Amino acid sequence: MTEITQIRTAAAAERDALSELHRRSSYVWEGDRADLDAHPDALGVAAEAIAAGRVRVAVSTRGALLGFSVVTDAPDGVCELDDLFVEPRLMRQGIGRALVEDAVARAVRAGSTTMTVVAHPRNFAFYASVAFVRGEPVATRFGPAAALRRQARPRGRVVGLTRFFVAA
Repeated sequence: MTEITQIRTAAAAERDALSELHRRSSYVWEGDRADLDAHPDALGVAAEAIAAGRVRVAVSTRGALLGFSVVTDAPDGVCELDDLFVEPRLMRQGIGRALVEDAVARAVRAGSTTMTVVAHPRNFAFYASVAFVRGEPVATRFGPAAALRRQARPRGRVVGLTRFFVAA
């Protein structure tokens, strides 16, 4: 298991590395590669999101970027988990779960009561495991998806990640 030593706000200098991580993670799904090649604008991390402090990164003991999340604010106490990506070789090791819990904790501190995410059906099981509930269908440029919702309440510390802490 890979150890996360920190989840922190991304630095502007990490943008290219995060965009490459986004690409590697997205290309895990062979069936999506042609669509991604046809829409390269779908990949990457916006400099504006980093500058606004909306991008959080999970970092290893050696300082390697393990994954990232991007959260956007919406009206009426709702925020959206806009992106969640993990280094492909490290998937299914708790990194995504830790990033979701970090995003929820930050959303609560910012006054949000609900977090949403638009997800492909293949990701429903993961999101259900972190307390999201499937809602209405959503059409995306890459095919059918669904809007999922979660009450913005932290679920406590992530089990199995030792030395894990969150930097404000």
